[in-house]
Amino acid sequence: MRIFNTALLLLTILMAVMALLPLFGLDLVLMGEWKLRSAQIDETNQHLNMVRSAAFASFASFSVNYLRRRRPLSSVAPLLYFCVWALFFAPVYVFLYSEFQLADVAFLLFVFVITVVLYRENQKEAKTIFVEEW
Repeated sequence: MRIFNTALLLLTILMAVMALLPLFGLDLVLMGEWKLRSAQIDETNQHLNMVRSAAFASFASFSVNYLRRRRPLSSVAPLLYFCVWALFFAPVYVFLYSEFQLADVAFLLFVFVITVVLYRENQKEAKTIFVEEW
């Protein structure tokens, strides 16, 4: 089990690094090239990179929780984590790589509303998940 936890810790660090590197203008390419290169982010692929960073950050968050032996108490927790990370990365990517537009504000409001709904559902489901166990 110690080998698994070590491997998971290394994978967690890799995912966190891959989520944050584009914010510094870098990209770690593991498929084929295995090298660190300059990130090619513009308005055409900005949303894709934001989703990629949010996904890697969500994976890293769940891995850290697993290593801390904290399991999600709700089936909506993965969606909630992704939305929270999207709310973090979306404005940062817009600030770094483009200018705020009405579509960006609408996207952020939409994700914020979904995050609030998922948070409430997560709280409600976490209270009822073990009710029938006793």
